[in-house]
Amino acid sequence: MRQRFLYCICIVGMMLMAGGSGAEVGEPVQVTTDGSGQGLAAIDGDRIVWVDGRHGGSDIYLYDIATATETRITSGTAVALWPDISGDRIVWEDNRSGAPEVRLYDLSAGTEVRLAAGSVPAIDGDHAVWLDGQTGIRAMNLTDGTVAGVSSGPVQGDPLVVSPDVSGGTIVWADNFTVFVSRDAGEPVPFGDGSVRQGFPAISGDRIVWSEIRTGSASLVVHDLATGEEERIPGGPPGPAAYPDISGDLVVWQNTTGRETDDIYLRDLASGETRQVTADDAWQFVPHVSGDRVVWTDNRSGNWDVFLLALEDAAGTPYDFGIEQNGENVTVPAGSEVLVSLAENPSTGYSWIATASPGLTITDDRYRPNATPEGIVGVGGIRTWTLVPGTPGVFTFSAVYRRPWENVTGAEDRFDLTITAVADLLDVPSG
Repeated sequence: MRQRFLYCICIVGMMLMAGGSGAEVGEPVQVTTDGSGQGLAAIDGDRIVWVDGRHGGSDIYLYDIATATETRITSGTAVALWPDISGDRIVWEDNRSGAPEVRLYDLSAGTEVRLAAGSVPAIDGDHAVWLDGQTGIRAMNLTDGTVAGVSSGPVQGDPLVVSPDVSGGTIVWADNFTVFVSRDAGEPVPFGDGSVRQGFPAISGDRIVWSEIRTGSASLVVHDLATGEEERIPGGPPGPAAYPDISGDLVVWQNTTGRETDDIYLRDLASGETRQVTADDAWQFVPHVSGDRVVWTDNRSGNWDVFLLALEDAAGTPYDFGIEQNGENVTVPAGSEVLVSLAENPSTGYSWIATASPGLTITDDRYRPNATPEGIVGVGGIRTWTLVPGTPGVFTFSAVYRRPWENVTGAEDRFDLTITAVADLLDVPSG
């Protein structure tokens, strides 16, 4: 496993050789303690997955922060690599057939299936993507099982640099050091013209982040698909930025030094603040972020381990949610206030009809109209609920947008949020 980790870092170096200071945040928590080595972690909400070597090979393991439980997903029949998780689904690269293939485990059903030949998979909701060495980027709709080609054909580059990722119906990847995007099965659109070297793309909503070398200068690029605007985050000191990941307003990356002392950095796009997450002589790399949590691989203990940091103060109010979190599972401290804000226009007769599961108290429900010039009516506003989970547990909040006097048809717009309340976001027992 260590050799594979070293190989990952070498790939970064090969890409970068061609061609703001911030305050340290909080104290990270060591999630794994087994001396055999764990790493390549990914996170979604309160669930972490990683590659684990305690049984002599490499298995996929899951840790559930809310229940403080660890689960072995694979049984040592193959070399498992590059896991990703979304909700109840885990995907990873697997070689049990003698060649790389993508497999999926459904936590709710307890079933594992082979998706296709391929490597470095990613998943978001009902969409999974991966690299097929023969045909290029492939995508599967997990609802109906259909598979489609995304790239125009085979792609060039090491799988780690190609790094396909997905958010909703939008897919990103790199081909011959150029980042591409395909939206809703549309034609691939490049972000480079061959004069720059791009790789390691990641996506969250309308924002894409990637590593780039331009005229000898290394940086991260954050591109907003909705506005077309780009923000450049300089690499270093002392080295370039690589392996970025993004969730909402937060971008994380590995600051590569070539001296096995890389650190993890974080950028809050809303405030423009850059923070150093780790600051020691150990090697930290391949970070992933979900909501207000960051995970990465770390050898400060003398072994490869998974570390976690909850960034409660990293991006403004961490318990303020909106339509972007529809269908998600979020984790908050028990007793905290959770705000849910949704657009509403009562002048049409429509309003959000909300319900909360027992133990999740709606302490406030208010409507705020948008500011408009005098005499203008019918422009709508924002409905905001304040929710408080009184004790640790799993709660649900749902809202249906409809006219109260009309019958429910099932075609109405819905908002569903699962709220996992824990005693302490940093109270994560070692695995």
